Formats: sequence, C-alpha cells, structure tokens
Amino acid sequence: MLPVLSYIQHYKKYYTAQFEAASAAYGLNQLEIDILLFLHNNPECHTAGDICRYRGLAKSNVSAAVERLRARGVLTVSPAPDNRRQRLLGFAPDALPMVAVLADIQRCSLEPLFEGFTAEEQQRLQEYLSRMDANIQRQLKKE
Repeated sequence: MLPVLSYIQHYKKYYTAQFEAASAAYGLNQLEIDILLFLHNNPECHTAGDICRYRGLAKSNVSAAVERLRARGVLTVSPAPDNRRQRLLGFAPDALPMVAVLADIQRCSLEPLFEGFTAEEQQRLQEYLSRMDANIQRQLKKE
C-alpha cells in the first residue's frame, strides 16, 4: 500500500510545481487554480456545491476561494433561475485568457506522465483505475 500513497504524494508535488510560475504571475493560490480548472474542465458543473462534491473539498475553503475570485473579477456569481438559493459560477470575460493559460499548463503537465506508454497500456491503466474506483464506490456504499 505504501507505494500507492507515495505515488499520490509525488503526483501532488509535481502537479503543484507545474503551476508555481502561473500562481505567482496571477496571484492565485493552488485552491483557486484548482477551482478555475474544475469549472473549465466540467462546464456542466457550475456551483460551489459541485466543486465540493466532486473534488472532496471543504465547503468553507471553496466558499472563501470563490469569494476571493469573485472580488478580483475572475468569477461571476449569479442566482440559478430555478433555485434562488443556489448560485451559479461563471468566468468573467477578462478571465478567459488566464484560464486558457492554466488549462494549457494542466494539459502539458499530464503529457510527460505517459511517456513510454503505448496507447494500449494507457487504455489498460484507465481500465484498471476505473475498476479500482468501482471497488471504492462499492465499499463506500457499505459504510
């Protein structure tokens, strides 16, 4: 089990390092970057609750980060048409170039991880990880 945990920690360290320059240039912390990329990569998810649910982040942390991004003019927050209590998150037009840069960093950071893998090996890895996820989901339902 230890190797899997170390892989996760290595990946987190590597992933965060990829955004250091952009973090400094844009004055964003990693949570803010993660929120922006989550919204960019998942356009069907556009609430703070979606971010918390799918990323496993604390509501208080997400709410504070969303408020900072809104105050800086990066995110827009508007009421949902069918639920006045729900707030929909969107990108301010001026933020789109910055989000595109962050998305490119993310894409480029993933490419080297598959160096030396054939397309078939990548597919098998995806299948193995999907099976592990299904096992995790089953275990969570038992609890």
